[in-house]
Amino acid sequence: MSDIRFQSFLRTAVFAAPWLLVACGGGGGEVVPPPNAAPSIVAFSADRGDYFVGDTATLTVRYSGGAARIEPGVGPVADGARIQTPTLDADRVYRLVVEGPQGSAVRELRLPVRYRDRYVEVPGSLQSVGHEAIALDDGAVLLIGGSRGEGVLSHRITRFDPRLRTLDDIGRLQVGRTDHRATRLASGDILVTGGETSLQLPRLIELVDARTGVSQAAGELAVKRSAHTATRLADGRVLITGGYASGARGVHDSAELWDPATRRASPLPAKMVSPRAAHTATLLADGRVLIVGGYALPDAAYVAAELFDPITGSFSAVPTADASMRFLHAAQTQPDGSVLIVGGEDFDHATEVTTPRSDIARFDPVSGRLEAVGSLLAPRSAVRLAGAHGRALLFGGLGASDARVAGAESFGLKDGAKPLAAMPGQRAWHTVTRLADGRILIAGGEDGARSFVPSVLLYE
Repeated sequence: MSDIRFQSFLRTAVFAAPWLLVACGGGGGEVVPPPNAAPSIVAFSADRGDYFVGDTATLTVRYSGGAARIEPGVGPVADGARIQTPTLDADRVYRLVVEGPQGSAVRELRLPVRYRDRYVEVPGSLQSVGHEAIALDDGAVLLIGGSRGEGVLSHRITRFDPRLRTLDDIGRLQVGRTDHRATRLASGDILVTGGETSLQLPRLIELVDARTGVSQAAGELAVKRSAHTATRLADGRVLITGGYASGARGVHDSAELWDPATRRASPLPAKMVSPRAAHTATLLADGRVLIVGGYALPDAAYVAAELFDPITGSFSAVPTADASMRFLHAAQTQPDGSVLIVGGEDFDHATEVTTPRSDIARFDPVSGRLEAVGSLLAPRSAVRLAGAHGRALLFGGLGASDARVAGAESFGLKDGAKPLAAMPGQRAWHTVTRLADGRILIAGGEDGARSFVPSVLLYE
């Protein structure tokens, strides 16, 4: 072989060698595509077929032909990487996107996430009814005020840490309260309004620092209110509606707006269509507020639901075929922007008899109507629920003859009501709060003997 031919053979062998080794199994790797090949996804998989709420998943990626990222919430990834996801609180869909000079490739990976359908008791206890529970950005929950068997309405602000599973008092309200309302502001602080109070300061508004528990005065309500609503609007102000004037002797049809810039509440010139207490108020995607149900005195003009428009400051009735009085119910926003109205009870002014309800209504913001869509497995009022996977999860409450309920169930628009594991005991007037990892905190309440239920539960 001539020198020229031999040098040409060497050059060819040097450049071809890596491909020959891979093709023959040398080096133990997969076939490496030539430079500038179109993006290709070889593998995008998870370590398991399904997961429980609170788990994490390990994702494996193999790709070529560009730079890759996983959406949402993960970001850029290298070929061959194994990535641990954030905590899974609901079903997840991840997308692997590979982009290069020759185009892009996309693959989806669905991770089913479900509850174990069991309760775990948290160390410590909380004896309380009528408190408020607020989930915080750091995953903790504040339990504020209530009647805690102390001979006076409670000033205590208790923090539940889900990582340590601890309950610690971190601060005090300036006024002990029950049947008040706590609202998270855009700043992260908690606005506390109204309720029955331990001191003759029922109109005092308090602002609680969620990190330290320190509370300071933040204005006064125009009138005394309990069992009212306090809803943060899109612009940061808080709409405060209705409520009892004093015990059950009067019901407000008035509303006011609290402004975080001035820390003052101002009465709205417009009145609600109906007076209401123990009603619900839900912020809609378009900025309006849906107000549903509530107790009213027998001589009051009553409509089942109305809308507040923050642009005009006015209230308008919602069309519905149901003219009955529903209160002590719950409301939940659905992924499509509609709102479910769940359970509650009727009050017959003629007989003064209350009857728990099992029917569920849905407000459609497109049609503007409130219509029946299904039923619970069992009637219940004093409803407390949490949302997960587009379903409403209900725990305990009041059943027939004012009985405390241990049962739990869930409701979804697609497949209706389904049973959940019953709680260890009867419980009503408690709080139900969805944690950041998807588990449900159940705290406080009373049992069938009207005694405090001290145990704190996690549904997982």
